[in-house]
Amino acid sequence: KYYYGDISNETSNYILITERVPFAEINGPRKGTLAPLEIEGPYQKCKDWMLRGPAKDYYMLLIRKHAQLAAAHKKGRMGSQAALEQSLRFAPTGVESYAVNPDAPTGEKAETCSLRLEEAIKFFAGTAKVVFPSYVTSDAFQRKFRATFLKLNAYSGEIQYWKHKNPDYVAFGHQNLNMDNAYFWQGVDGALDCGIFDFGGFGSSSLPHRLWWGLNCAEFDQIKENLSEYIDSFISLYAEFGGPRLDKSVMRTAIIITALENTMFMVRAVPDCLEQCPEEEWSTIRDRHDPRVSSDVGGKSTLRTTLQVMTNGLRMLEELQADQVLDAWVRDVYGAEFGKPPKGNAVVMGA
Repeated sequence: KYYYGDISNETSNYILITERVPFAEINGPRKGTLAPLEIEGPYQKCKDWMLRGPAKDYYMLLIRKHAQLAAAHKKGRMGSQAALEQSLRFAPTGVESYAVNPDAPTGEKAETCSLRLEEAIKFFAGTAKVVFPSYVTSDAFQRKFRATFLKLNAYSGEIQYWKHKNPDYVAFGHQNLNMDNAYFWQGVDGALDCGIFDFGGFGSSSLPHRLWWGLNCAEFDQIKENLSEYIDSFISLYAEFGGPRLDKSVMRTAIIITALENTMFMVRAVPDCLEQCPEEEWSTIRDRHDPRVSSDVGGKSTLRTTLQVMTNGLRMLEELQADQVLDAWVRDVYGAEFGKPPKGNAVVMGA
């Protein structure tokens, strides 16, 4: 229930007061089952082991909510386009709005990107290697990491344009529909249901981007096992609720490339990680469940989230061959669809 809201047009500071969600476990998990309609949790980001049921059931439900929101937008159920554009964010769809340049990287300078990547390698393969897969310490993986993320950086603007140019794949969606941004209950029929909150940043943008940002804090093993089914489910439900029918290969490519982009975002956060957990602490950390990295450090989940999302991105690269997905995008989209020759090695790697 909404009680009060206001916003300053000068500073954009705002206040929103709503009814409190009556979580049944606000003081900690309860033993046994909850009664129908009692609200589980609250759950925390990057802690899916807290869930009362199989994680797949919860993510399938959130996929359904993604599809409902997007299709409602496409069907005009959220108001007139003019009114929506006055109030909410809309990602541009035209090429002129994106940094597209065949002769230069459209992220940051290759030399700057390379320095960030070396800092990240030192972190995940050295300082904090205990919380990452063992293969990240190998020379082969590190070469692949460097090459993939320099290539991603080189095509950053073109990828953003591609993700937004087809309006079928662009609609309203929650910006990061993780477990901490939903509340769950069992109905009287035993079916899992949920509500959603934290709509800051709500607006229209790439649907596969939104889907990945709802999966990025999950356990990677279940992402790997269920990603294909999650995509199938979204495509089917989006069409069922009134949206257009989407192509699975396009969705999968965009989701995996978005996972790489998300990883690069985490690469930039490495200095913050070392501020929250200094280098000297890592020598005595044994796994990711150590409170120094798993708790809300400084009252926030930032450190835990950075480690989880980076882990998922590195595993995407190695276990779902994200480098090959990016190579195929350069060949099939940038080359065949856009009609451009691939950017040269000097552009990608730096002079």
